[in-house]
Amino acid sequence: MSAATRPNVTAAVLGLWLVLLCALGTGDAGAQRSGGTIRVLASWTGSEEDAFRQVLDAFTAEHHIRVEYQGTTALREVLLSEVRSGTPPDIAVLPSSGELTAYAANGYLAELGPVVPEGEYTPLWTPRLTENGPVYGIAVKADLKGIVWYDGTHHRPRDLPALAADGRQWCVGMGDGATSGWPGTDWIEDILLRQQGKQVYERWATGELAWDDPRVTRAWRTWGELLSGAAARTALGTDFRAAGKKLFAERPPCALEHQGSFIRGSYPGPHRARFGFSSDVLGPPRPPGGPGGAHEVSGDFAALFKNTGHTEQARELLRYLAGVEGQRTWAEHTPPGSARPFSANSEVPVSVQRDDRIAQSIARTLQSSSLCLDASDAMPPRMRLAFQRAVLTFLSYPDADKKNRLGQLLGSLEKVHRSTEQSGDEHQPWPSTVCR
Repeated sequence: MSAATRPNVTAAVLGLWLVLLCALGTGDAGAQRSGGTIRVLASWTGSEEDAFRQVLDAFTAEHHIRVEYQGTTALREVLLSEVRSGTPPDIAVLPSSGELTAYAANGYLAELGPVVPEGEYTPLWTPRLTENGPVYGIAVKADLKGIVWYDGTHHRPRDLPALAADGRQWCVGMGDGATSGWPGTDWIEDILLRQQGKQVYERWATGELAWDDPRVTRAWRTWGELLSGAAARTALGTDFRAAGKKLFAERPPCALEHQGSFIRGSYPGPHRARFGFSSDVLGPPRPPGGPGGAHEVSGDFAALFKNTGHTEQARELLRYLAGVEGQRTWAEHTPPGSARPFSANSEVPVSVQRDDRIAQSIARTLQSSSLCLDASDAMPPRMRLAFQRAVLTFLSYPDADKKNRLGQLLGSLEKVHRSTEQSGDEHQPWPSTVCR
């Protein structure tokens, strides 16, 4: 999953959201779009919002097109309400490719066409409904997953395999409101990719491989053996935002965190954080021919909504945000001490990460390695939610029951999988590809 996850809310709360938005001056479509103003909705708040607003200001100064930005931690709910009320934003930045393709399948999104800078983005970062179909979104921000973080002042790379073998040394949190469990889906995806390679991973992520396939079962069992007993119970009771901060406590109760590149920005004293790739830290096994250093990634995907009245101006903004100039401006306007965003644009130089060697290493990996999108992010929303809930259920099993009850759990997930396939629901599409 992308870094940005959102809690579900009731219809009454959604109504309250709309009232609040109107009170803030963002609920009246006429006011939003008067004078040719483009409206952008995304999840970035705090220092991330400050940096993004500077990018928008630079665009306005150059193109003389005003942009109104709304950042919210409830993006999924706010966007759904606005789409249903007929007042969508011109541009929304979605935290997963699966959500983007769902809006595209329902006919809400405009094709981007020449907005995508030629030769600067691979198809992985430009979601489509079919492999060779039109582009409906573009990743304006990227993150690397499958990372094992640790405090570089206390441990060295040679210490990591021994620490990783001890489940008590993992700082893990499953909590994130109604999307709780997604850190566990990242674990299982990463293990499956490491054990079976890209081909099996992609078949599973695109709906071609059953959830109770022995190879998928093996990934779950591997994770269950690593995170058991008290470690599992602690994970269930810990918010994902708080888990990694334990690494830097005066007396750290754990030494490692498995999390995406975005998490580094929330660490106290991020200069202390070091990382290793899970494929190296967790060690063998790799399949014959191996995954060849394949890495899991996620992105924040910008999409253009139809019939908002400012399509051409919005295309111009998307072109700027996706281009080298906009990406460089975004990085350079990130406040000192904060983590700079990573780019999916292959032409953005690694040097935008300043002299931060850790960030530069991540940036190089995003540009030069074999990559696969976060599988659950790309799956239909109903499948993704079932996966997240299954992770929580699995961790709650007593250790003695995990092996026997896992088959039943994966059988239930396979029923959800088959129902999405058999219904032929084009409004909840499976991805055609997730790796490159």
